Amino acid sequence: MSSLLGTIGALLLLALPSGAERAGRAGAEAALPQDPGQEVPSCRRCRSTGLQPCSQHPRSECELEHSVLYCSVIADCKECGGTGWLPCPHCENQPAREALERKRAGIGKHRDGLAELDKEMRRPLRKAESENFVLVWEMTGMKVGKKRLDEHEMLHLTIDRMERLFADYLEVFGLRRGEFSKKTRLFVWNYVRMQREGSLIFCGQGGDRGVKLMGSHSNYSVCGNKQFFRNDEQLHRNLVHSVTHLLFAHQSPSQWIGNRKGGWADAGLAHWFEDRYWALCDNYCYQEVATNTNFKGGKFKVAMRKMIAMDDAPPLPLVLSRNTENLEPAEHAVALSFVDYLIHLDARKFNRVGRMLRRKVETREALKDVYELGVLELERDWKAWVLETYPTR
Repeated sequence: MSSLLGTIGALLLLALPSGAERAGRAGAEAALPQDPGQEVPSCRRCRSTGLQPCSQHPRSECELEHSVLYCSVIADCKECGGTGWLPCPHCENQPAREALERKRAGIGKHRDGLAELDKEMRRPLRKAESENFVLVWEMTGMKVGKKRLDEHEMLHLTIDRMERLFADYLEVFGLRRGEFSKKTRLFVWNYVRMQREGSLIFCGQGGDRGVKLMGSHSNYSVCGNKQFFRNDEQLHRNLVHSVTHLLFAHQSPSQWIGNRKGGWADAGLAHWFEDRYWALCDNYCYQEVATNTNFKGGKFKVAMRKMIAMDDAPPLPLVLSRNTENLEPAEHAVALSFVDYLIHLDARKFNRVGRMLRRKVETREALKDVYELGVLELERDWKAWVLETYPTR
């Protein structure tokens, strides 16, 4: 039951806010923290937020700016200073005015900090910065649900989604923000030529599809057009999968374990978050490029139960010895399922295993130390749990 509730909560967490919901947010206080000890005057004109939208932008565009520290789309506005908001002229809400001034003063700092991205690409880029992410969105607009969002809306929707994923990641494993020394940087391009150039510059190697830089630096570059992703949901799922890889490798102590026989945890956890939100896994990082395989339609749990019931599952000891790039499609399903089982037993214990793997402790030793069971005992118990709890269709 707790697993089901967690899944439902996660789905709500990543759900797309409608335009009405965005417009109904109380105002800039979420992005402009105020001193709770200060009195806030009542004002019907601004609903006591102390703010009004900048006249140079549609109100809906100003609403987008609540959750970010910087957005290049409106950063150069002389009237609002890139915040999207102005003090309400009908009330004297001093806390709101001070918070707005702090945000306005920070716009220049964030602009200067991100200027290197423009310099590297030799042109201005559409970008935003939030508490934990920097996002470059050089894609066109996309249809999300039944509504088409423009480039600016997609920039904000995407970075908001990544912040919600980050918050969920912290909550699942009981982590603090201080576990991550740098912000994760994401680059979503509209054309393959842009992806080739951008991935080479920001990730150290070029490629037509997604390219990651993992460990002490946390970057992901991907071409998001319809050549690779049919729709917004598929691109969103790829970003969740890929950012999970980045977070797991960047989390202290920073180290990518996918090339150190830790592919089961590296890929398994990325699939786990895909499955958590969509009950579907269709990202394989390496294998999808080579084989274009979508194993069992992405329904890993159904496939896993059938393989175990037929005694046809890849042996767990074999999967635990693989690098990420060597995992076969069926072994990806095993990786997801075994990670799922370990998190079911205790998510914080799984986090301890991840720390040990990043410190170059062998998988068998880490599992034995944390879960106090050998691999064969864990394999036995994991298979019994799958048969008892996984769906048949």
